[in-house]
Amino acid sequence: MSIPDTATHPTPAMNTTISTMSNRSTDLPIHPTIPWAPGAVETRPISIIGAGCLGRRIACIFSAGGHTVHLRDPSAKARTEALDYITEHISEYDSFPLIPRSRGPCLAFSDLDPAVHNAWLVIESVPERLPLKIEIMRELDAKTPSDCILASNSSSFKSSFMVEKVSRERRPLMCNMHFAMPPRIRAVELMTNGETYLEVLSFLTWVLD
Repeated sequence: MSIPDTATHPTPAMNTTISTMSNRSTDLPIHPTIPWAPGAVETRPISIIGAGCLGRRIACIFSAGGHTVHLRDPSAKARTEALDYITEHISEYDSFPLIPRSRGPCLAFSDLDPAVHNAWLVIESVPERLPLKIEIMRELDAKTPSDCILASNSSSFKSSFMVEKVSRERRPLMCNMHFAMPPRIRAVELMTNGETYLEVLSFLTWVLD
């Protein structure tokens, strides 16, 4: 991972950022004012951990924006229901991107390793139990590329509560990324964990705008 000198010792992002979501696809060139981004995002997947009510809707949002989406859940029932939901409802999400995009594929996984392989962004959307989220973040830290952004969709817990088993090197790439529901509200809250690089929040804001 290459972070520019200006981000090596950043001022932590202290304020919540509210981003109106239009879900611009990352197959566009990286905006020249963004000083940092994970490498080769146009060829890497976004992984959603948890295929429940929220996870499957987040998967629809990114798939409609042209991203390759990996959806992971250990429950075969949850995976089947999620893929059925996406097939049935994806057309409702097609108007979200400002620039029309061909839909990206959405693949379901039972195992974590292949689900997060080479991901540039992983969003956890597991049940709101803090010990579970702490353990998920530990696993994601160990299994994802070093430049992968780890985000939590939690509306109950700050991402700063989830860092205790995450490496110091990864913590600046962690944040809350809370999607408002229903998705037609088209809003996402990006929140620092107190150590998050401003460049990470800037890049995610650009992706969502």
